[in-house]
Amino acid sequence: MTMTGETRTRRGGRLMLNKVPEVTIWFWVIKVLCTTVGESFADWINMKLGVGLVNTAWIFTAVFVVVLGIQLRLKRYVPFPYWLTVVVVSVTGTLYTDILTDQLNVPLWISSAVFSVLLAVVFGAWWLRERTLSIHSVTTPSRESFYWLTVLVTFALGTATGDWTLELTGWSPGASVLLPLGLIAAITLLWRFGANPVLS
Repeated sequence: MTMTGETRTRRGGRLMLNKVPEVTIWFWVIKVLCTTVGESFADWINMKLGVGLVNTAWIFTAVFVVVLGIQLRLKRYVPFPYWLTVVVVSVTGTLYTDILTDQLNVPLWISSAVFSVLLAVVFGAWWLRERTLSIHSVTTPSRESFYWLTVLVTFALGTATGDWTLELTGWSPGASVLLPLGLIAAITLLWRFGANPVLS
């Protein structure tokens, strides 16, 4: 993974390079693998060690805070801490949805709606403060904080929406994968034919 150019900025006396790797097909492949490994590990801790869903969420929230703190202190993209943060944030976001669904019996459509609104609020606050949502300009602590908050909410939303899709359609997990793959392919085509890259 390479950085998206030599993007630099100075704010509050701190010089940073872009903190997000270039978004290529390999970015998405690694991201999917990180998510799969992370969720499997969380399930293993929850079920095999018998600590329970809520305690697993507390453990991963604490780990997320530590790992994110390390990531935020860096002044440029460094692969290992970046991807470790992706793994931990994927697990943490997923666990929050699982708690709502399995512990609190919140319907998946409500979780999906709540996380959708929350994501819109995060994007709105990010835009109002920074006047950009581009991941090619994650060059300040503020922008990086918004970036990781967005990723966290996105994983929670993805889990809720994915599970809700299974619930509505009755599809097997194998068949249901075709829906997000189709959406990703459609968005990629739109981007290739000139759709706004940030929106895409």
